[in-house]
Amino acid sequence: LHRVDRRQRQMCIRDRCRVDDSVAIKHHWVELIHHYVLRFAQPHQVDDRLWRLWQMIDRKLEYPWSLAELGELACVSGEHLRRLCKKALGRSPMQQLTFLRMQKASQLLLETDEKIETIARMIGYKNAFHFSNVFVDWVGIRPSEFRG
Repeated sequence: LHRVDRRQRQMCIRDRCRVDDSVAIKHHWVELIHHYVLRFAQPHQVDDRLWRLWQMIDRKLEYPWSLAELGELACVSGEHLRRLCKKALGRSPMQQLTFLRMQKASQLLLETDEKIETIARMIGYKNAFHFSNVFVDWVGIRPSEFRG
């Protein structure tokens, strides 16, 4: 009887690991498909200002960006940047910033052993609880579950 219980527990743990791995793999596939859709569904003429802006922002995700600051970096007003982003990306500049932060968080969770609080600060969140809630909204699971 003891052997059966132990074996069932081992199978349960193994199945749970598979589910956790499956979630991370599905997330990567969704990200990959999303990038391809954005790349191929858009016209060939992409606004160079947006590309340069998001390249700069990606290097400084920890900074508490505002819409006005993003617009200034792109050399347009905040409202014009909002329209450009909606047209090119299908989301607002602040949503794009959150998207980039969640991508970076996902990468750090999978590739490092940093604490979740540390990762939250690295991508611009002062509060790990708030970061965790935003991560759930964007990815679908808690950062600790994503890391598995």
